[in-house]
Amino acid sequence: MAVVKDPLHSTDARGSVGGLTYSNVRGGNIVKRKSGPSVGYLPTQTRVRSLMSYLSRQWGELSDAQRASWQSWANDHPGIDKFGDPFIMSGSNAYTKLNFVAAFIDDNAAVQDLPPVAVPGSGIDALTVVTGLTLAGDIDVSWTEMGTGIAADFWEIGIAGPFLSPGKVAVESRYTHKQSVAGNVLLDTIEGLDESMWYWVRVRYVAADGQVGVWATGQATPKVTI
Repeated sequence: MAVVKDPLHSTDARGSVGGLTYSNVRGGNIVKRKSGPSVGYLPTQTRVRSLMSYLSRQWGELSDAQRASWQSWANDHPGIDKFGDPFIMSGSNAYTKLNFVAAFIDDNAAVQDLPPVAVPGSGIDALTVVTGLTLAGDIDVSWTEMGTGIAADFWEIGIAGPFLSPGKVAVESRYTHKQSVAGNVLLDTIEGLDESMWYWVRVRYVAADGQVGVWATGQATPKVTI
């Protein structure tokens, strides 16, 4: 499926249809042949599918009042689509999104039958990504925050790479979850990366209830063996 604007005379599209993938790079809109399906038995994919299936069943167990409260929350918290435009999620999508994020980043998270009341206590201000100081294969990451993070929340760290040079900039679809630290911590080290390669790193604040802040990104190459 591709997401389109003005579908009768489309000027923009995101996604795949008819064996073709539509996307955007700095030079403009592009279309390319869709790659083959990814391997379906990777541990992360299995976990994602299991979580989504479980949450779908749990949504059906909620009361009408609970489902209405999620729709009210969704109305007040628009999402951002692939074009960068705001949109209103369904209550089901809001329930699944927040509970999925909470469970994915914290195995001990309990399913929330009602939407959050409080807003996240922090968000990222500035991110610094540099070659590691200690071991070969390290990249050191530190950041400043807007607000005050708490230990029960998280900072999520994702990476894209390895790349042969810092010139690779269209990497949004290449990010994967790497690790996380407690919400009151403002630095971390990413270990075991390929020496002499380049990586993009991104960090965001994630509340224990699944609410997320915006990503901040940076780029570095790991420490090499001397």
